[in-house]
Amino acid sequence: MDLDGLVTLGVGEQARAAVREVLADLPLVPDASCSALLIGPPDVALACLAVLARHVGQGLRDTNLTIAHDRQHLRAERLKLVFLSASALAEVLEAGDDRPLREAVLFLHDVSSPLPGALRAREADGLASFVTATRPLGALGHWRAVIL
Repeated sequence: MDLDGLVTLGVGEQARAAVREVLADLPLVPDASCSALLIGPPDVALACLAVLARHVGQGLRDTNLTIAHDRQHLRAERLKLVFLSASALAEVLEAGDDRPLREAVLFLHDVSSPLPGALRAREADGLASFVTATRPLGALGHWRAVIL
């Protein structure tokens, strides 16, 4: 999914412009200071989140390629992203799998409550998170708010 793909999904110009602004500011490997809350209808927000994930995924891939020659280093240092619904994240964490809290970037859609513990832990570790919701979430008020 890329910006052009948003047009075919019927995503309006305002949302596409908002995503373009976020993309313009993102480094190859974002950190917690880049975390953002995408606010809008679920179908639009999910499509926009997918565009951000593709862009970040390319940056992570490029960074991983710089250490690919050293397999041991790559295994220890490779950067990954996780893309989940909020309900799936809750299930994964409840099952004892904390990988979503440790990977370089988390993309989380359909959040109705801010999952404060999980997102605060990632933020404390300097890890970027991108979240979609239909309304602002008070606990994430310090994050960049992107109105779609």
